[in-house]
Amino acid sequence: MGGNIQMFSHKRRGILAVAVLLLVSLFLFGMLVRADDAEEEPFLYKYYTSVQIRPGDTLWDIASEYCRDPGQIREYMKELKRINHLGSDEIHAGRYLTVVYYSKEYK
Repeated sequence: MGGNIQMFSHKRRGILAVAVLLLVSLFLFGMLVRADDAEEEPFLYKYYTSVQIRPGDTLWDIASEYCRDPGQIREYMKELKRINHLGSDEIHAGRYLTVVYYSKEYK
């Protein structure tokens, strides 16, 4: 009879271990799914507008104001230079610059 109790106890431990492993796996899977959802950015519409360059403005200042990702500011500056046909970073007060900006709102 003692052998039966030990066998039942081993089965119970095995079932408990599988249940715990399953619960931990489900918890970790849920965390991964939530992490993926958190990383998704909402759809943003791309727009262009014209801004007047103020005295003392630099291309970097304007890019810093309109660039949505500070880590991409150099790429954003390249785009500003391309769409405005600029050969350098030099800009002049009083002139206008076309800038790109993004919005969640459809306009």
